[in-house]
Amino acid sequence: MNKPESSIARAWLTRGRRPAPERGARDRLDLVLPGGWPDCMAPVLWRWQRRGGATETGETHELDRLPEEARRAPAVVWTPAAETIFTRATLPTRSPRKIMQALPFALEERLIGDPESLHFAWRPEADGSLSVAVTNRARLDTWVERLGKAGIQPLSLCPATLLVPWAVDGWSLAFVGQEILVRTGALSGFVCPQTPDAPPALLVAAVAEARGQPEPPDMLVTFAAPPGFSAAAWSQALGLTVHPEAGGIWDKLGEPAVPLNLLQGQFEQRTAIHESLRPFRLTIVLLALWLASSLALDATDWWTLRREEATLHREMTNILMTSFPTIHTVLDPGAQMQKAMEQLLARHSQDDRDLLPMLAKVAAAVKAEPLVHVRSLRYGDQTLTLEVTWTAPATPDSWKPVLESNGLHAEVLSVTPRGNDTDGRLRLTTGGAARSGT
Repeated sequence: MNKPESSIARAWLTRGRRPAPERGARDRLDLVLPGGWPDCMAPVLWRWQRRGGATETGETHELDRLPEEARRAPAVVWTPAAETIFTRATLPTRSPRKIMQALPFALEERLIGDPESLHFAWRPEADGSLSVAVTNRARLDTWVERLGKAGIQPLSLCPATLLVPWAVDGWSLAFVGQEILVRTGALSGFVCPQTPDAPPALLVAAVAEARGQPEPPDMLVTFAAPPGFSAAAWSQALGLTVHPEAGGIWDKLGEPAVPLNLLQGQFEQRTAIHESLRPFRLTIVLLALWLASSLALDATDWWTLRREEATLHREMTNILMTSFPTIHTVLDPGAQMQKAMEQLLARHSQDDRDLLPMLAKVAAAVKAEPLVHVRSLRYGDQTLTLEVTWTAPATPDSWKPVLESNGLHAEVLSVTPRGNDTDGRLRLTTGGAARSGT
């Protein structure tokens, strides 16, 4: 006999042939992960509701083969039911941060394994208690990582048990593949192996235990039972009224709500950041490209300037060692050159007929007479010859007193008028040199 098609698959295929949803509805991608995913061989069931378009459904073993637009749609992922257990807790705090810190210790005696390896998602209830879903942290990391590699960033992760429509005052179950998903309350349920001819032993034991509770179930609703399912036989074995519901889960729930999102704590932060950045992807990419190009240009400029600096350093070193052969170690050629010049000037400061003292006096005279411009100079035999230009009303005779006040004797060698200016040559000597020559 052929293996019966899963109820969710049949429901999706049925809805896929229905008219398109009304315009204005948002895009949504639903994924149902099979037990043991992603290591199992079973396919992932998917349904893509497009805004203003037809609903597409199917099965896939590779998520990256889904339509690209579907992978960009807000995704609701229904995780393997057997990977999450439900429980209740009561804590003396309402602070979300303190609740996340206290849950591992409050539930430690009910759990198998190290609490540090488990992830706790919770929801407050009206009576002050907390409904808690416990999932292995490594499994959650694997799901989020594999979804992310396919370009899917889920808005929520919720155990597939809570995908089954909840029958108020009763229980409900759905046949999915080789499993039966049983929902016993708003945030409670379990999974057991599929046995269509008779209720699974785990379901029988759970119903028997529930009879001792304050509000036992009075009926059991089934969705898309496989061929050969006998509601009468199940009703007799369980002691409950069994009501087979025609169709599948998706026929009852057009857009299933998520009663509890596993993406809390560190997983919530990761998803929230990604979703907040989703509208700015293009801007971020362009900014990254601009930053990379700017860094490349800066690196190129730095390398060019570094090479120029090295060339100038070598030239300054050569000039220093050529001008001052007594210097053998060069650390800072600029500073060493300045210090050597100062020392040289200090040694010759007693003889004002040397070049440097005479230049200092000429500089003072030029500064005092802004209408005089020095074009060139030549030094020899303790005499300085200047080629200058006077701008009217300045004349050689008006500048000579300024030179003499600075200790220089000026002899005018030539004067050549040129429009409003006058070019001329002067021979300068110090007072000592002039006296010695007379």
